[in-house]
Amino acid sequence: MKKILLLLVLCLMNTGLLGQASTANIMYYKVKPGQRAAFNEALKNHVAKFRKLGTPYAWAVYNLIGGSHHNEVLALYNVGTTWAQRDELSNLPSNTEASSDFYLKVSPFIEGVTGGEIISYQADYSNSGPNEGSTKMRSNLLTLKYAPAQEFWDVIKRLPKAWDKAGIKVATYQSSGISRLIFARRFPNGWKELDEAPKLKNAYDEIYGKGAYEKDIAIMRNYVVENETVFMTFQPDLSSK
Repeated sequence: MKKILLLLVLCLMNTGLLGQASTANIMYYKVKPGQRAAFNEALKNHVAKFRKLGTPYAWAVYNLIGGSHHNEVLALYNVGTTWAQRDELSNLPSNTEASSDFYLKVSPFIEGVTGGEIISYQADYSNSGPNEGSTKMRSNLLTLKYAPAQEFWDVIKRLPKAWDKAGIKVATYQSSGISRLIFARRFPNGWKELDEAPKLKNAYDEIYGKGAYEKDIAIMRNYVVENETVFMTFQPDLSSK
């Protein structure tokens, strides 16, 4: 377990440049029915050969349950890249051998590919850093109405203090493309944490006053078009080492 968590920290680590953004790209792979074992084996071999940890080509791979990409595979890449470093990504040499290997050996087991979005870590709306790894996470993807008013962002900024009091660790991201806010809750002790009684409402009201939670959640809902919940499990065998 310690080795897995170390791998996660390395995969999700910011480059150490404090005050700069930490970003990543996401890609979803829909595997053909009955081909998951073959896909896993092919992807494991591909990643081991071409996507070494510590290189710009590294991948962190997750299995997904729930949401619009239920039962698909998520690959994170360019993890921890600052916006300034993204200026240099186009200068990287193209890895045609890796592309050919993926096309010939992995893609035959894939039914569909979705993604290319960039997610950007939002420190002001988080109480867990991008370098705090967890093998299990629950992501809430909030699709927002265009340009939410300041009252929405004021509520989001109050959440980390309540998360701290409730013993919850959440990293918040914004995505390119659709206006979306992503709350990624870490479960360092596994899914069993979900068996515990919810603590956030009481923690929020203790900090901001009785009734504050219901009032502020109502403000949030006014600006949320859709709330999609996805359970993510890190796959160390399929990820860069």
